[in-house]
Amino acid sequence: MNNKIVILISVTITIAIIAFSITQMGIIGEKPGSNMEESNPVNAMLEKIKEDKINNDQSDEPYYPKEREWVRSGPFLMDRSEYILGEKIFLNIENLDKNIKGAMIFSKIHNSTHNQEYRTIYFDGSKPQQNFYLGVYPSVAQGFCTSDELVGDWELILAGTEFENFKFKILDKIMPGAERMFVSVC
Repeated sequence: MNNKIVILISVTITIAIIAFSITQMGIIGEKPGSNMEESNPVNAMLEKIKEDKINNDQSDEPYYPKEREWVRSGPFLMDRSEYILGEKIFLNIENLDKNIKGAMIFSKIHNSTHNQEYRTIYFDGSKPQQNFYLGVYPSVAQGFCTSDELVGDWELILAGTEFENFKFKILDKIMPGAERMFVSVC
């Protein structure tokens, strides 16, 4: 008798769940998640990336990133010696002595006696291996109003160390799809 009651209740609950699911689908009128798919900003970004890739591939001078060179100064490594506007500068610090602390000062070289500081990133050898990405864009705060002011010779000063500074260039070419990041800000 108890088994019959348990089976009857189980069947009733199952039918109620199925009926509820069917009515909910009818009320919504569409499959779950379709609104999310249509309004998802990630899909819009993916479409923009696909469009940029097609435009790049069809351009007279398509952009293909250079191979990494890994220029080294002691435990500091910089991935390239030349960048185009929109490429990120990648720095890696390997096995830095735990007693060394300092700053990486990115500066644009104007002449043999004058640099203009863009950004300073601090490092500490007592912390585990450190990696840094830096994007260089026009910025009122940094005093670089246009992309033209970013183009040219740069120096990465390793303040607080005896390691040789890095010299690198930013070329007068904008990475496809990044044009909007290089409008004048002043």
